[in-house]
Amino acid sequence: MSRRPREVVSQEEVRRLASLSKLNITRAEEEKLRRELSSILDYFRVVDGATAQVAPPRLTRTPGELRPDEARASDPEGALRGVPQKKGRLVKAPRVF
Repeated sequence: MSRRPREVVSQEEVRRLASLSKLNITRAEEEKLRRELSSILDYFRVVDGATAQVAPPRLTRTPGELRPDEARASDPEGALRGVPQKKGRLVKAPRVF
């Protein structure tokens, strides 16, 4: 499904963008950038017209209801299980300074 983009960016706009960006581009590059920018902006028009069906979030608690505090046992060994280098119960890392 290849379709040609509408001409939404002019040569003058490409030259102005190149000037503001302090880019020295050839005429061939101007034309290529004009086509690419037009294609990108044309695609945004397609995306802008799309609608999404989003399901509302499901709440497990009523808004404003606080979760009860629960004391849980800590697992320091489990926390250090994925650490590549450790020295005892300390994480070994390279020096920063």
